[in-house]
Amino acid sequence: MKPRTLVHMLSLALLYALMVGSFHPVDLALGAVLALGVMRLFPLGARPPALEARERWRRTLHLPRFGWALVVLVTRSCFHVLTIIFGPADRANHAGVVEVPMGERTARGVQVSSWAMSLAPGTVLLELDWEKRVMRMHALDASDPDKLIQQQDNFYQRYQRAVFP
Repeated sequence: MKPRTLVHMLSLALLYALMVGSFHPVDLALGAVLALGVMRLFPLGARPPALEARERWRRTLHLPRFGWALVVLVTRSCFHVLTIIFGPADRANHAGVVEVPMGERTARGVQVSSWAMSLAPGTVLLELDWEKRVMRMHALDASDPDKLIQQQDNFYQRYQRAVFP
């Protein structure tokens, strides 16, 4: 087994132990078996091209800003969902599917955008259409699809693009 594979397996096994709240040897062994299964079912695939040191540092310096923006996005989304749940009944009837263009995002950028989209309460990724280059998402409040598309693009341009283009 390659050292990198071993590190990934141990990391996933530790994550499993944290999730179940037990570091008993049986739980750690079960976590390792599950980690190997997940790694076999969902291989990481081709690695992105190596970045020069300067580009790697530039992205690393923008990472805290991206992380903070993600925290703000999730917090705002929580409050928005609460206003939908506890607000007037007619607001709850605007759920729908919106197609967000992938734009200039790389495959890694699309993955991160999809993850951020699904992390924020009130929206979830449904499908990636690589032929049309759109991300289909379901939103609890899809009353203004253009606004949702603009919000996704603004988040990408302002915070994500510098770290995960």
